[in-house]
Amino acid sequence: MAEQRMCTMEDKPYLRALWQGCFGDSDSFLDFFFEKRFFPEYTVCTIEDNKLVNAMYSLPVNMRIREAIVPAAMLAGFSTDPDYRGRGYMSDAFRLLVKNLAQSGILVGPHTPVKHDSYFRLGNFSATNSRVISGTADKPKIMPNGVSFGRMSESGKLYPVYMRFSERYSGILARSIYDFRLKMLDLLSDGGEFILVDRGGEIKGYALYFNGVDGLTAVETVYDDEETARTLIEALAFIADNKPIKIKLPPDCEAELAGCSSKIMPHGVAAPVNIVKLMGIIFTNEKAVVKLNDDISEVNNGVFRMDGSAAGTDEFDFEINAGRLMQFAEGYSSLAELEAEGNIIVRNAEAVKELDIKYPKCKCFICDEY
Repeated sequence: MAEQRMCTMEDKPYLRALWQGCFGDSDSFLDFFFEKRFFPEYTVCTIEDNKLVNAMYSLPVNMRIREAIVPAAMLAGFSTDPDYRGRGYMSDAFRLLVKNLAQSGILVGPHTPVKHDSYFRLGNFSATNSRVISGTADKPKIMPNGVSFGRMSESGKLYPVYMRFSERYSGILARSIYDFRLKMLDLLSDGGEFILVDRGGEIKGYALYFNGVDGLTAVETVYDDEETARTLIEALAFIADNKPIKIKLPPDCEAELAGCSSKIMPHGVAAPVNIVKLMGIIFTNEKAVVKLNDDISEVNNGVFRMDGSAAGTDEFDFEINAGRLMQFAEGYSSLAELEAEGNIIVRNAEAVKELDIKYPKCKCFICDEY
């Protein structure tokens, strides 16, 4: 019979073997990940036949939701031994992980599944969008002015750009300087590179990318303004040298690339680990009453005021799944949109309308993913 539990440091070699078997990542990346990114108390595993056959990781982070910075956990590395797939381990592991995260004070779990809708059934719905430029770009004749290849010793200079950039979006990680350096080490551990734009001695933007024989993939492009965004994209096209290119950008980026197409798509989802506590931070002093339901996290069930306090009544203004309320809290969807989709039961239309007015939609974007 399978046993599911939180991990210990002693599980590390077995977890590493499972990860490499499932994803085929390089030894240098795995050295980095299991030294710097592995938190056993934030990781669930499944044991069967005296073998570690399934794992689900999370990384403690801070996340920006509207104007607030809240404790979060980036969910990552969902992996199952091919011989043990189809047995429901991932769903059970997810429930155990979310329960543990809630007990640890975590409020939300952002993640970017390979199949975007694969966690909808567990109440993790679209929370951020990305604009993706892809194709075979026309190579510019020269590298744009002001662009240079970065060195790890310069990575600290990029941090202020990320800070300015991240303040424009909801759903993005609020990195400390330590988190930022880890992100750069993460990139370099797996053969990544970066470029930066310097205008008059001030760093205005950067792009993190992987450039291989099959093409170039830019996983993080951060900038102060649209001019810098266009400069970075053209520089990436120059580096790609007529190979296929894929550039991930925030949804409001307007830059285009000759020879390529672009589209905006839902990219990240969010697990409502403790939506009640999150409500107390985002909707302070709001007295509208909501009935919440959640099949995954026990704490997300009941009748509450929007400020997270117990309602003290069975009467409510609207009823909603915790994952759908997460979409509203983050600013991804309005309550009116959720009602039109059939994802909310409204009893007090005026209260719902007032909440939409006071908490309008936001630009939602996340750079980080595993």
